[in-house]
Amino acid sequence: MVVLKGSRQIISVSISSDLAERLREHARKEGENLSRVVEKAIEDYLRDHYRGNPAFQLDKWVEDEKFVAMPTLGEKPNPELVRKLPDDMLQELRYHAYLWYELADQEENRRRYERGVRG
Repeated sequence: MVVLKGSRQIISVSISSDLAERLREHARKEGENLSRVVEKAIEDYLRDHYRGNPAFQLDKWVEDEKFVAMPTLGEKPNPELVRKLPDDMLQELRYHAYLWYELADQEENRRRYERGVRG
């Protein structure tokens, strides 16, 4: 159900009673208007998802045999996958791997330093 009211729309959504009560309670504690809390949550959601879900669909491999997925940091390096990467993705993979290496190195050094300082 959508009801127009001036430049605003009243819409009807269904959420659990528990969630609705918690939402009202937190909005009240914050001194916020419930509509504004929901509107802000929707704005945040749209801002974070305006490009859609960046994950690719698994059936992409079936539809396009040239489709190549960028490896993730958590997987063991796979020479076969790397051979299939186009030049631009290979460069991007190398650059990101280097950034991760540097970040991990900095974190290890920070931890060593903190352990040394604390004794």
